[in-house]
Amino acid sequence: MKDRLLKVFILEDQPMEAELTKRAVLQFAPNAMFTMAATEEEFLQKIQWGEHDVLLADYNLPGYNGLQALLHVREHFPYLPFIFVTGTLNSEQKAAEAILQGANGYVLKDHLEALERSVVNALAKADERRSLNQEKIRRQQYRKLMLQKATTILQATADFPEKTMLEQTLREVMSEI
Repeated sequence: MKDRLLKVFILEDQPMEAELTKRAVLQFAPNAMFTMAATEEEFLQKIQWGEHDVLLADYNLPGYNGLQALLHVREHFPYLPFIFVTGTLNSEQKAAEAILQGANGYVLKDHLEALERSVVNALAKADERRSLNQEKIRRQQYRKLMLQKATTILQATADFPEKTMLEQTLREVMSEI
């Protein structure tokens, strides 16, 4: 992490809390770059600016909350690791809800020393998910190519009783990929 350029998005309405989170990140990722947002409007605008490696968000924000931000991220940026950095998730129910909604974890503001472990774990899981998804896409592309080859070969063959049925079956299978 020391040499990696880490692009961090911080969603926090309290400037001092945002600064403390930023300093905690800089301790384990000195080359980190930050995008900061304090409101829903800022968040929705700035999240579009570019790719981020991790999002650190407070749970309670004025007129907005971290779960709403999490749902937005999961819908639009499914691989972006999302970690709550908050003082209010000490309720087991809230913590469980956050995790079930797709958060990669949470760190309490009075235990920022745990942030490095949470970020490293979240980044590793996101990399793994990306790799699995890329492999899935590669397999789908390969299947589609094989089906296209089979269709081309079938079209070049002489007519036989089941040819129309086979062509229809191949079209149906290709439409599902």
